[in-house]
Amino acid sequence: MLTFGRVQSLLDSQNRQIWKDEMKKDRQKPAALDAVHAVMVEVQRDFMRYLKRQLGNEEEAADVLHDFYLKVLKHFEDVRDPERLRPWMRRVLQTSLVDYYRAHGKRRDAETDYQYLDSVARNDSIDGDLDRLVCSCLYKLLPTLKPEYAEVIWRADLVGETSETIAKSLDISNDNFRVRLHRARQSLRARLEETCRTCPSHGYTDCGCGY
Repeated sequence: MLTFGRVQSLLDSQNRQIWKDEMKKDRQKPAALDAVHAVMVEVQRDFMRYLKRQLGNEEEAADVLHDFYLKVLKHFEDVRDPERLRPWMRRVLQTSLVDYYRAHGKRRDAETDYQYLDSVARNDSIDGDLDRLVCSCLYKLLPTLKPEYAEVIWRADLVGETSETIAKSLDISNDNFRVRLHRARQSLRARLEETCRTCPSHGYTDCGCGY
């Protein structure tokens, strides 16, 4: 028979364990956050390296990357199943590059400008480079999401499995799958928003270094 004293003792023991668990979580948080920010920094640097190769200028590359982030975050809700994030984000990045070339054509060499715009329209290798870049970005961000979210993003948006196949393998209805995919994409959007605010030099959001 449990007495009041015994119940109080059990509650105290539980509280102590809860406190220990919370302290353990607090100790793990900085390391976990550092790991997440390290991924964000790596993703940003991947984009910057590619854009600097295309534009030959770090400031211009940063302008295009900023425009890309704005477009992705603003229109993320426009992506509907069965359209996948990977080709959609690739098109957004390609459009951001082309728009920048066109808007700044007067300050650039006309022939170089024409050659790039023509190559975008004709050369599949550039499209392939953009696809690999976006794929790498999504792949690196997946481990920062909940496992169940990472799985559906991987299968639906990177691998390209059908919603019916994924829902069946997860033993859930198509409606439940669409809800999970929507939540997973919202979680990914939040990560992308953090990424665009992460300092590539120090690895923290809203860093005061003025980068």
